[in-house]
Amino acid sequence: MKTLRNSALIFATKPSAITPQIEEFLKDRKAYFETTNNVQKALDFITTDSPCLVIFDTPTDDPKALDLCKKLKKLKEESRFNIYFLIDNNSNLEEQLNWFKNGVDEFGTRDTNSILICQRIRNILAKYEDSLIDVIPQKGIVIDSDRYLVYKNGKEIFLPRKEFELLQLLNSRPTKVFTRDEIFRHVWGNRSIVGDRTIDVHVRKIREKIGSNHIVTVKGVGYKFIG
Repeated sequence: MKTLRNSALIFATKPSAITPQIEEFLKDRKAYFETTNNVQKALDFITTDSPCLVIFDTPTDDPKALDLCKKLKKLKEESRFNIYFLIDNNSNLEEQLNWFKNGVDEFGTRDTNSILICQRIRNILAKYEDSLIDVIPQKGIVIDSDRYLVYKNGKEIFLPRKEFELLQLLNSRPTKVFTRDEIFRHVWGNRSIVGDRTIDVHVRKIREKIGSNHIVTVKGVGYKFIG
């Protein structure tokens, strides 16, 4: 199972005030992420989308959290990802050791400044980003999210910001069909500020630069990326 870079799952059964701030940080980073309080939905997302980071914002005595964590420990045998658990305090040594045994990689405390928590998340995501882009393949499309660069068959291609962000979104889940509403929400944030043909124009310009066979139109639905 290949790990998807710049992607995360937030498992929050009783989310604290930090969860919305983490979500906002991930949106700003253009990360692909999902937030859920359902164990099965979390497992479905992880097995289907292979995120590189799983964040727990739950009480440490939550049985659903323990159930999910034990299942994730087994999944780690097939795919590498980080489990980051937010707790209220770090004084209970035995409790933390038990969570480590069940697959948690590290803890953060909720009373820590949210800027520091988001910086730690950034560092974890960057670790996976670095491990996947050390070498630029000489065939196909490669997207360097940190430097806003696109390579085709080893050659650098310049894309304006919105074209890059649209391509980055489609590439975040290859073969998934992104609806027009999803694209507007992730790339522009507010559909009312752009025209109905905006997406079509941007897709046309991207195709002119990387080739027409990489972005497929699904009539009446949206677009998907094929590497």
